[in-house]
Amino acid sequence: MRPLLLLIIPLCMLSAADKSLAERYPGDKGIAKDPSVIFATDFEDGINEPLKITRKGVVALKDEKIALSGKGCVQITATKNVDQGGDVKLSYFKGVDKCHMRVYVKFDKDTLMPHHFINLTGFNKSYKYRWGGAAGLKPPGGQNGKVGTTLEPPKGDKGKWKFYTYWHEMHSWQTIEGKSDGRKSAYYGNNFNMENSPALKRDTWICCEFMIKLNTPGKYDGEQAFWIDGKLVGHWKTGTPEGTWIRDSFRTFGSWNKDPKPFEGFNWRTDEALKINHAKLQWYLSSNQSWPKMKVDKNICYFDNMVIATEYIGPLVKK
Repeated sequence: MRPLLLLIIPLCMLSAADKSLAERYPGDKGIAKDPSVIFATDFEDGINEPLKITRKGVVALKDEKIALSGKGCVQITATKNVDQGGDVKLSYFKGVDKCHMRVYVKFDKDTLMPHHFINLTGFNKSYKYRWGGAAGLKPPGGQNGKVGTTLEPPKGDKGKWKFYTYWHEMHSWQTIEGKSDGRKSAYYGNNFNMENSPALKRDTWICCEFMIKLNTPGKYDGEQAFWIDGKLVGHWKTGTPEGTWIRDSFRTFGSWNKDPKPFEGFNWRTDEALKINHAKLQWYLSSNQSWPKMKVDKNICYFDNMVIATEYIGPLVKK
C-alpha cells in the first residue's frame, strides 16, 4: 500500500478563485474595479452620486478616531422628537439575480436598536409603492412587483440577528397558519433567524454581509443568507434549515418549532424581469416604539466600507 501523502499548499499559492473578494483586494483598494462589483465606497470622499440621502439625520463624517479605516464614514442619527433617522440608498436599475451587500456598522454605546436596518430590494419603476407605502401589503411577484430583505440587528442583549423579508408568497401574522383573516395590513415582513446568532456588540465595528439569490420563475430555488464578522449565521434555501412556519416566522428553535420540516426554498418572483436593483443603509427608529425607551436624545449608528457585488465579499483584509 502506498503511503498517504498530505498536500499542504501555502496561503500565498492559492489562486484568486480560492480567495474571497476582500482577500483579493487588501484594504478594499481597487475592489470597485472588479467585474463582480456593482458599487464600492469607503466614504473618504463623502456621500456622492450614485448614492442618495433620504430623510434627515445623515452626515458624512471625517474622524479617523471613529472611521473603520482612513477618516471617512457615515453617521446617521435619530433625534428624539425631531426625526426618525435617515437613509442612504443606491439604485442600479439594470439589476442582478444574485446580490451581496457588505458594510461595516458600529452602534453607539447608548443607542436603541432600529426598527429597520440595511436592505436589498428589487422593483421596477412601474411598481406602485416603490420606496415606502407598502408596509402591511403582500407585493406582486411579477415584473411590476417587488421583492426585498432587510438584515436587522438584535433588539436587545438576548435578541437575534434576523432577516425581515417581503415577497409575493410571504406569510401573514394574523393566523397560526400564516393566512390573512381579512383585517387590514395583513402582511408585514417575515422573520428568519437562527439560534447561533452572535450577541449584540456596541461601540465596535461589525462586518455585516447578506445575500439574496432570486429564483428561476416557477421554481423554489431562491436563497438568502447572512454573515456576521465573516461567520455564516443563516442560509435559507431548498431543504435547509429545518423549521416550523408559525404566523409570519420560520422558527428553527424554541418551543414554537414543534414540527420541523426542511425549508421549501424561495419562489421570490414569477417573472425574471424582476431583479435586485436597490440597496439601502437604513437607520429608522419608529417614534411610537422607540422614543419612550430612549436613554439619550440622539441615537447613532456609523457605516463604513460598503460593497455591493454579485459574489461573496468577506471582511476587510488589512494591507
